[in-house]
Amino acid sequence: MEGFMKGIFSVSEWLMRLMYVNILWIVFTLLGLVVLGFFPATTAMFAIVRKWVMKEELPVFKTFWTTYKSEFLRSNLLGLIIIVFGFFMYSNIKIVEATTVPLLKLVYIPNVILILIYSLTLLYIFPVLVHFDIGLKGVVKNAIVLMTVNPIATFTMAVLTSFFYFILYQFPGLIPFFSGSVPAFLLMFFCSHVFTKILHEQQGKGLRGSETPI
Repeated sequence: MEGFMKGIFSVSEWLMRLMYVNILWIVFTLLGLVVLGFFPATTAMFAIVRKWVMKEELPVFKTFWTTYKSEFLRSNLLGLIIIVFGFFMYSNIKIVEATTVPLLKLVYIPNVILILIYSLTLLYIFPVLVHFDIGLKGVVKNAIVLMTVNPIATFTMAVLTSFFYFILYQFPGLIPFFSGSVPAFLLMFFCSHVFTKILHEQQGKGLRGSETPI
C-alpha cells in the first residue's frame, strides 16, 4: 500500500508539473501577442523539460522567464525561418495541385517528400536549440541530420506525438493543461537518448565535450 501511494503521489506530482509549465507556455505566448510569444515560450518550455529529463531540479518560473527573455530574438528568428519555409512548401504544393501542366505534376511527389522531411525535422528543432550551444544554422543542420540518421526514434516520436494530439482532439478539455508540455517532454525524452548516443560515438572517436554538435 505504501508503494502504491508513493506511485500515486509521483504521478500526481508529474501531472502538476506538466500542467504548470503548459499554463506558463500559454500565458507567455499570449504575453508576446502570440506571434512574438509562441517561439520564445516554446523554447522556454523545452528548456524546462530538458532539465526534468536530465533529472535536474530547478526553479520553474524563474528558469522559464529567464529563458524566455534571453532567447526571445533568437527563437523568433528561428520561428521566422520555420514559417517562411513552411509557407513556401505549402504554396508549392497548392500550385502543383491546381496546375493543369503535366510537367509540373511530376514535382508533386518530390514536394510531398520535402514536406515530410520538413515536418519530421521540426520534431528535433527545439530539443537541439535548447541542448546545444550553437547558431541557428547549426540548429537546423543538426535537426535534419539527427532526423535522418535516427529513423526509429524519429518514427516513434512522430507516432506518439500524433497519437497524443488525436487524444486531445477526442478530449479538448485537456488542451489548456497538456497540449504543449506533454509533447515537449516526449520529444525531449527521445532526443536526449539520441544526443547521448551521439555523444558516446563522438567520445569513442576522441572528439571533445559533452555538448559537441554533429
